[in-house]
Amino acid sequence: MKEDSTMPSIDQVGKQIRNLRKEQQLTIEQLAQKSEVSGITISNIENGRSNPTLNILWKLTEALNVPLTTILGYSSETKTITKSANSCFSNDLEKGWLVQPIFQEDNVDMFRVCIKAHSRKKQEHQSKDSTEIITVMNGHLTLVVGDKTYKLETFDSINFNAGASHEYINDTDEDLYINVVVKYRNI
Repeated sequence: MKEDSTMPSIDQVGKQIRNLRKEQQLTIEQLAQKSEVSGITISNIENGRSNPTLNILWKLTEALNVPLTTILGYSSETKTITKSANSCFSNDLEKGWLVQPIFQEDNVDMFRVCIKAHSRKKQEHQSKDSTEIITVMNGHLTLVVGDKTYKLETFDSINFNAGASHEYINDTDEDLYINVVVKYRNI
């Protein structure tokens, strides 16, 4: 996954969040209360002064009742091929996490994800009324959903309630690649 200018900038994401908030006639304070993200953080994101983490973006999608790809300003209506050379949008390298939107249609988002070697990523604020389907494309994934642990290998798949606290763990020496499909129920 390489850098590519076709993916939205921090400014574009901020403008999209502001537009969605205003379409729903919400103040920053109202969105802050609904999302449990501080008003200062929302203001900084909307004005391009802050790069939101994936957890913050999930909180905002839940509060605004839209798919993650909508907040990212990503639409694949006219796209039938997504090349792997496109950049990842969310690159939380301190947590070893790279995410690239692939497709979006109706209430389904699909992402390509790279989990760097010896890293883990905990998701606690994903849409409560959604299902996540993961397929390991290469490597070994340890997935903790609630109090259950699953060991997945290349081409293994799993689905679960995405609203449950879950953690992706790559405790190997190699980067791990997965495809993630999120199916929203109430969007």
